[in-house]
Amino acid sequence: MKYLTFLFLFFFNFNAVALTLKQALEFERALKEGACSQVIFKELTETELKEPFLLLYSEDCLSRGSYSLAAKAKGVKNLYGKLNVALSLRKVGREGEAEEILKEVFSFADAPSEDILSLNLKESSFLFEPKVLRKKVWLLASQRNTDEALFYLSYLRGDPYYFYLLGYTYMKAGRRDTAESFFKLSSVPKRFFYLLFLSKEPVEKLNYFKQLLDSPVPLAVKRRASVYMLDYLFMKDLGLFRSALSLVSNRKGLKDIYTYFKDRYSIFTKGCKAKISNSVPQRWWKVACSGRGELPKRINFYSLMLNPPKKFPFDKEEVFKSFKLTDPGLNYLYSKGYCQVLTLIEEKTPQTALLMNLCGDYRKGIKFASPFRGKIGRYPYLLAVLYPKPPLFKDDLISLSIARQESLFEPRALSRSGARGLMQIMPLTGRYIAKKLKREDYDKSMLFDPELNYRFGSYYIHSLLKKFKLFPLAAAGYNGGPARVSKALKLFGKIKTPSDLVIFTDVYLPFAETRDYVKRTAVNLYFYSNLYGEGEEWRTFLRP
Repeated sequence: MKYLTFLFLFFFNFNAVALTLKQALEFERALKEGACSQVIFKELTETELKEPFLLLYSEDCLSRGSYSLAAKAKGVKNLYGKLNVALSLRKVGREGEAEEILKEVFSFADAPSEDILSLNLKESSFLFEPKVLRKKVWLLASQRNTDEALFYLSYLRGDPYYFYLLGYTYMKAGRRDTAESFFKLSSVPKRFFYLLFLSKEPVEKLNYFKQLLDSPVPLAVKRRASVYMLDYLFMKDLGLFRSALSLVSNRKGLKDIYTYFKDRYSIFTKGCKAKISNSVPQRWWKVACSGRGELPKRINFYSLMLNPPKKFPFDKEEVFKSFKLTDPGLNYLYSKGYCQVLTLIEEKTPQTALLMNLCGDYRKGIKFASPFRGKIGRYPYLLAVLYPKPPLFKDDLISLSIARQESLFEPRALSRSGARGLMQIMPLTGRYIAKKLKREDYDKSMLFDPELNYRFGSYYIHSLLKKFKLFPLAAAGYNGGPARVSKALKLFGKIKTPSDLVIFTDVYLPFAETRDYVKRTAVNLYFYSNLYGEGEEWRTFLRP
């Protein structure tokens, strides 16, 4: 009985989010005539249009002076919508609730800070509470808004996190020595993570690593530090690597990391004769070495290398035949050109995922489609949403495979290391490419221009492909730098077989991020080849 109830609720809820044409017309009327209506509120907050409607509703009710109604939009996620709700709550005397929302909004890096401060000229001290400012400074520094981060940080003098946040801000600004000096003045335990990253001396790094493992930081931080430290020392100093490995050997929550690096070291020093565990991905190393063993059933880097699929497991024709909005309400609003508002939708369904794609928000489309990846048989069009083809890229399957991994096709993407744009180009790399392409007007701000970013990124990945011959090696060079790939190849020797490529990728390539990048972009190329190419391009670059 419980099982039947679950099925009923599941299908009922799934169908309940479908937008009717009547609801779409009501939303259109709200756009044109105003959204401050309790009737429409009840109708549209139960649909995919909840988020864009709440923003419109809060703004319209506030402007009309209907503060009690505007305050009902507390579920809105948009920062300006939250600000509208806070102002309305203040108008009806609910000051405590208003202040909590204002603090939440103010803490974000992209918050309308000046607007919030101007609205609280008489009493703004609540906005400058340490907890609020810590988050704001952290986010501003992460986005490299250094001056603004330092401005708000000045209000945290004497706070336990002051020197820690100074170190983080200067680190993000690229001033490593200054950052290191401030982290050393901090008493925050997580400082050891950044100190081991910033330090130039292997022995000093190892010392910071030990202090981090002994400190009360979250396990996730210790895991990330362990992978970084072991990766760094693996190619730098095997003696210190063994010392670092012994530090994690009996640590709670780090056993899998210890086993992985122990097995990696065994393969590196003894080759395929080494005895290793049957964990993942080590079991695939055994297959690569022996040519025998159980192979992965799903499509991933290892199955593409060691057991290439004979045919594409999806119906390409059905993917594009089904690529259309069947939701009558969403289809109507899309046909009327309301994409600017529709991309505010937060409800994840197969149809809203498709809508994001059609509206050009490919990143959001991929994120909305991801939870339904296991249901592509029912919604074939989701495959084209998961692997979109923005017009700018034309038939450049290689660059598509890179850009999907780099930014999910977000033109304004900015990584924590400073890479920019669609294909996440570092400013110095951009300068190098600009010289090659004879762009004398180059400035790093230009990397946010989609056309220029694509042109630079495409030139770079294709030049790396020309240099390294195999796509996975070119991808490794794009992510980790060609010098690191060349150095690893000198250690390994010539890659003659797909099995060689598996061992080289997992054992010889430095840094987990680069190894993961190679695997993901190889899968990307497989899907792009089969969806938009001849279906064989991925083989060309994955075979010797």
